[in-house]
Order: sequence, then structure tokens, then C-alpha cells
Amino acid sequence: MAPMKQLMIGIAMFSGFALTSCSENEGESTSAGETVHMFSSAPLINPNDATEAQLTAITGLSETDVAAIVSGRPFASMSALHAVIGESKNSAAVKALYSIMFIKVGLNTGSEDDYKLIPSSLTPRHLAHEFDEYRPYASLDDFAREMSKYVSDAEVENLKRYVTLD
Repeated sequence: MAPMKQLMIGIAMFSGFALTSCSENEGESTSAGETVHMFSSAPLINPNDATEAQLTAITGLSETDVAAIVSGRPFASMSALHAVIGESKNSAAVKALYSIMFIKVGLNTGSEDDYKLIPSSLTPRHLAHEFDEYRPYASLDDFAREMSKYVSDAEVENLKRYVTLD
């Protein structure tokens, strides 16, 4: 079983949440050449609101990370949190961590740096460009319609977990 899948299943089981679109081929190319991605239906943990015990239970957060989160709260944005805990991690670790814990980004007011931190099959730069290109969004349906041009319906639903309509 792929390490990322093991991590996500373990966290989902620990948290009591279900995962959707699980596949033994997660993150790998299929015979048709498409990449299969796994998206969680679990609510994201907001590090500004999480208890120390909840943070400690998140795989990928060290004791030092947890202490830095607790002492640095509240974080005004995801990029502010990333500056404290994410810059020392590799991109796979950041993606796995931010698939569980994230500070939601305003669709109409979010920064490019915040958009780039949202886990996606698109490159961070491409994702940020698409978020910004269609602003202002009047509704989450507008957002879903525009993003569905670039990613699957399952990924659009996943992306909605990371944003708010402001």
C-alpha cells in the first residue's frame, strides 16, 4: 500500500472520518495515463481552534511544530502558519499535512501565497492563477464551475474544503 494512502487511512480511522476515491494506485498513472488522487471528505482541522491533543495526534507535526502553533496562535492566514511550520518540510509532507489541517482561504480576498498552499493535482502556481483569474466569486457554485474546467468533480469538492466565500 502506498505510504500516503496508509497515512491518510490511519488519520481517517483515528479521527473517525471516511475517505473517498481510495485506490491502490493513488498518485500513480493508470493504464489510461490518468493520475488517480485520493480526497478526504473529512472536515479540515483549523490549527487556530484545535486543542493541543488534536494537534499532537496529527501525523507530520512534531512536538516543536505543535508548540509553535499553540504559542503563535491565532494565525491570520495559512501562509503565516506555513512560515512557522511548513518551510522546513518537503512538498509531499506539506501536502499530506495540509490535507488534514488548514486555515481556510477567502475566495475573493485570499493571497496568492495562501492559494499555493492548497493541496491539488494542479501545480501551486497554476492553482493560484485559476483562483485569482475568476474573482470575484458570487457563490461556491461559480467557483465549482470555473475549477471544473481544470480538475475532476471530486477534486472540485475537495477544493471547496479549503475556501470560504467572503
